[in-house]
This record gives sequence, structure tokens and C-alpha cells, in this order.
Amino acid sequence: MPEGLGGPEQPDPVSPGREMAAVLQRYWADLQSESNRAEKEAAATRKVLTELAVHVARLDGLLREAAGPLEAMGAKALGRRLHVARKQVLEPLHAMDITTQDPTGKPYESVADVVDIAGWRYGPEFTAEVVAETVEPIVLDRGTVVRLGQVIMGAPLSAGMENDA
Repeated sequence: MPEGLGGPEQPDPVSPGREMAAVLQRYWADLQSESNRAEKEAAATRKVLTELAVHVARLDGLLREAAGPLEAMGAKALGRRLHVARKQVLEPLHAMDITTQDPTGKPYESVADVVDIAGWRYGPEFTAEVVAETVEPIVLDRGTVVRLGQVIMGAPLSAGMENDA
């Protein structure tokens, strides 16, 4: 078959502009993919730090409880070392702006939106509905509550009798 006047057909050469656009498009897609992966990884890390904050708060409570008995046993130095270790564990959490709040003693109205109530105690020591015990602290990430506290509420004896009726 005879060839056309222009000779054998040549594929259209890709213009430098088109080639650059294709490279940039691939680069943008790769960048977006990496950004999504990094965001997921950061979210997972913050979730782990939130869980760690709960455990550190529990450990902190236990260390505070043990301070007196340790001192009474003559192990004041051990108590100081545990206090230093507690601070060292808290520093990285605080550096990431992950903090906890212990609502023990606070009135129900001030914590109603940031706690789950695990139970109630009734007794003469309570004059109003207050947090009697914190089972798990409230966890904040950059000032926003990310995990509700778990608490035992305390109330006057009369409130318990009203609930039973």
C-alpha cells in the first residue's frame, strides 16, 4: 500500500507541557496518598496516647496512695523515685497536649457532659450529688474531651431512699 504524502504515520509527540502535567499529577496523587497515610497514623498514635493517659492517671493515684505507707516503712527515697518516674511519664503526654482531669469531689452539674456514671453511693457524707470516686479520668486532647471519665457518684441518703420508692 502506498504511503501517504507525509510518509509513515508518526505518533503525536507529547508536548513538554503535557508531560510535565502528567508528572505533576502523579506527584500530587502520591503526595495525597502519603498525607492520608500520615493522618491515619497520627490519629492511631493519639488514640494510643489517650489510652496511655488513662493508665498513667491510675498509676498516679496508686503512687499517691502508696506515698504514706512507703514513708512509714522507711522507704521515703523509693517514694521520691516513684514521684520522679511519674513526672517523666507525664512529660511526653503533656508535650503532645494530652491531659487528664480527675473530677472527684465535683458537683454532678459541672461534670454531667464529660463523665459516664458507673454507680452510686449514698451516705451522710454527701450533702449533694458529687463525684465520690473516679474510676477513669476525663482525657483531653488539645483541650477537647476525647474520652469520658468513669465515675461513681455520691448522693445524700435521702436521695437513695427516694430512688427506692
